Amino acid sequence: MLALACALFGQAIAAADGAAVYGRCSACHKATGTGTPGIFPPLAGHAAKLGAASRAYLAQVVLFGVTGEIRVGGKEYKGRMPAYADLLDDGEIAAVLNYILSSWGNDKALPGGFAKVTAEEVRAQRAGTMTPDQVFLARAKLKLD
Repeated sequence: MLALACALFGQAIAAADGAAVYGRCSACHKATGTGTPGIFPPLAGHAAKLGAASRAYLAQVVLFGVTGEIRVGGKEYKGRMPAYADLLDDGEIAAVLNYILSSWGNDKALPGGFAKVTAEEVRAQRAGTMTPDQVFLARAKLKLD
């Protein structure tokens, strides 16, 4: 029973960590994940599409940032996502991605059996450094709107 309680407590801490890390994102993407019109895209309703298209891309955006005009839901966004590779460790990036993917209805839009992003996945992407422009080109290859 104690082991189960510790495991559940550990999961709660991991979720809380993702929410705490998201505090850095909420100035631009808002606490509700709705984004800032014309500047920063919504994560609500869109992050699941990104995750389904490319788990690697999710980590790349947070690690290396992205620059360039993007379209989400038929709307243009011209903001610049900063790189967080020097500010967040792999576990924090995995936690914030999992928080985003489980918030604002994104969890219901993910493909069945979608596994949580792991620190190991983030570490693998960190090893292949990219510029924000290269991340933008990677997004274009996903053919998302």
